[in-house]
Amino acid sequence: MISIILLTLLALPLIYILQSYLCLRQNITAARKTGLTYVVLPWNSLNLPWLIIRPLLLPYFQYLPIRDTIWFRLLSVDWTWHDQYSIFQELGCDSFFTVSPKNNHLYTSDAAVIDQITRRRNEFPKPIEVYAALDLYGKNVVSTEGNLWKHHRKTVSPPFNEKNNRLVWLESIRQAQAMLDGWIGGRTKPSTTVATVAQDCMRLSLHVISCAGFGVKLDWPDQGRVESTNGTASSAAEKASKASQFGPDHTMTYTEALQTLLHNMIWIFVLPMFLLKIIPLKASRTAYASYVEWGKYLHELFTSKKADIASGTAQDGNSNEGMDLMGFLLKNSASSPSPSKPMSANTPSLTDAEITGNAFIFLLAGHETAANSIHFSMLYLALCPSSQRLLQASLDQIFATRPPSAWDYERDFPSLFSTFAGAVLAEQLRLIPPVPAIPKCVPAGSPPQPLFIAGKKHMVPSGTYIDLISTAAHRNPHSWPAGKPTDPSHPSHPRSNRDNDLEEFKPERWLRAPSSSSSQSAADEQLPQHTEDSPHTSTGTSSSSALHRPPRGAYIPFSEGYRACLGRRFAQAEILAVLAVIFKSHSVELCTDAYASESEVEAMQEAERRRVWGTAKLDVEEKLRKEMGMLFSMQLRGKEGVKVRVCPRGEERFDY
Repeated sequence: MISIILLTLLALPLIYILQSYLCLRQNITAARKTGLTYVVLPWNSLNLPWLIIRPLLLPYFQYLPIRDTIWFRLLSVDWTWHDQYSIFQELGCDSFFTVSPKNNHLYTSDAAVIDQITRRRNEFPKPIEVYAALDLYGKNVVSTEGNLWKHHRKTVSPPFNEKNNRLVWLESIRQAQAMLDGWIGGRTKPSTTVATVAQDCMRLSLHVISCAGFGVKLDWPDQGRVESTNGTASSAAEKASKASQFGPDHTMTYTEALQTLLHNMIWIFVLPMFLLKIIPLKASRTAYASYVEWGKYLHELFTSKKADIASGTAQDGNSNEGMDLMGFLLKNSASSPSPSKPMSANTPSLTDAEITGNAFIFLLAGHETAANSIHFSMLYLALCPSSQRLLQASLDQIFATRPPSAWDYERDFPSLFSTFAGAVLAEQLRLIPPVPAIPKCVPAGSPPQPLFIAGKKHMVPSGTYIDLISTAAHRNPHSWPAGKPTDPSHPSHPRSNRDNDLEEFKPERWLRAPSSSSSQSAADEQLPQHTEDSPHTSTGTSSSSALHRPPRGAYIPFSEGYRACLGRRFAQAEILAVLAVIFKSHSVELCTDAYASESEVEAMQEAERRRVWGTAKLDVEEKLRKEMGMLFSMQLRGKEGVKVRVCPRGEERFDY
């Protein structure tokens, strides 16, 4: 009996290896038939055992000759950021397969291929199994496909309108002023070092989506703030008003529940709820508690708004501030009789659970993306003072002496979007898009799908996963005009685009020559209202028509086509309003405290001051290259963030 058990245990690995080998041979045959370049991998990069042991083995890989091979680099889940366009360059093609025992995976940075895939939604849908974890509070527009997605989209799209964008604009200005006051206000010196830029941008964006998404206004923490048990700060005013604003049976404030939930999302996505609840770890227990608490707040907001709409007391969106997204969503969706009743293809409305599911997606998608974009824009402008001066000159031209309280969305946003501020945002999103890879697929069991690459037809087999690599597409010299690198002896990336400037932050590349400017005025920067099958699901485009317009598929920070981001204009209004508030009155510089004190810098000769600034610049650039990672969007994941110096305009120490 024992010998049989031992033989079985020995046979299982051999059977697994044999099965993997046979699957690999089958997949190689399928990849070869496509006529495209392919790279064979011993296992899929998302193989769970590999994901677990890879971090443990990383220190030893640097001594192995395989560390720089293409196949080994492709086994990293972060290769799309760390390698940028370099693997496509080394393979000599803009589309290639990886072949593993599990499946075949098509990667592309080819604008024409991306355009074909995003236009053909039915043939190249999203692999919805990847998004199953987003159904935390109900099905939603992100996690569905086919007719179900159409029904979600018909209800979810209308709230993203210019009335709500005006609300985003006003709240973003208010929150940006509060953040700036928190940095500068009450200080004896006109300048200050800020070590919490990333965290503060997250808080600001959280406050904006809370107001514009759910109708809950949050104030910036002030001198009266208190610390919660999990380390997040909430204002004393919020704690005092909690009982009157929401029900009494909460263990966290509204802000605490939101911040804790978002901070612990990885636990919630990875573990089933029953495990999350019983695992004796503080982090998992906290994650579960935040999930329950935010669910309560979401239900209370839903119930309250639903009652207001039924009684006719809800804000109708015709005021100067407009209506929040959840209010619009409820108003435009007649709720089903039963919250648990599933929606069929003939149902003209969303269930209660689907409404709360979409509301949660508003929060998740609208929080990190905008916050990171504001953060990275500030860092890039600190790295490029000359671009920062051009931005400030453009802001002076738009606003003159008008204070932020007099800024108008209809008048000023189009001007920002179509001038240097829009170029800054477009360039930041080109270099660091919210997600480095946009997943698509040819579903298993469906017919092979044709793609035309360089004029030749290639058939993509069923069961193929596809990633549109935005980080590479945005750096593809076949799609983008490129100049010479600023400093060839110190390239911005060790492998990618060493012979051009596509790895560099240059907002100027988006500025058209006067003779080539679009005849479309800045005030006309709106798309027609969407129709059910229109690829434009919200007002706004990824960049202004007054700026450089890359080929379709070359610039996809908000995806493209039918599944393009619904909240594109929402994010643009928020980001540009915040950047305008900060840089109209202040400058942001690299912090050199690690190399010299402020008094030492003041006493330095110009050459020494430039050397210190150059050292700080190299340090920040290295962080952006090596410490970036993907959770829900691209963000700095190092233990130490990037410090910056914020000072009034005219008080700059570095202007290079």
